[in-house]
Amino acid sequence: MKKFFIYALATFLAMPCVLSAEEIEIQLMEVISMEVISGDDPMDGSDHMGSNPTRPRDFRATIDGNVLAITKQEESIPFAQAMVVNATTGGIVLNQQFTTSLSEQIGTPGVYALHIETAGGALVGQFIVQ
Repeated sequence: MKKFFIYALATFLAMPCVLSAEEIEIQLMEVISMEVISGDDPMDGSDHMGSNPTRPRDFRATIDGNVLAITKQEESIPFAQAMVVNATTGGIVLNQQFTTSLSEQIGTPGVYALHIETAGGALVGQFIVQ
């Protein structure tokens, strides 16, 4: 998963979200989906956690100044794990599980990668704090 996250981070370094004095939506991209393998397993129905891959519209992520806000839009996702990495230093700024929404102040200016992981897959995005 670490190699995959580094690849996703490198992909998004080329298209940063430049900030102004207003709230900016962070573009999220689906990077992995966990698919259910059909068979005789009773968990193979549509209620299985992996049968609904995570999609960009499942979450809304914004940056307003230096405040990152993530809101879950899809009720069928029970929880998500958000990780923010400083792209310059590689240091993890935030690594937190949430169920509905998350708001976090990012203290240091720089380029950041956002990684949202659920049972159904993962999304990545990038933003800049000035």
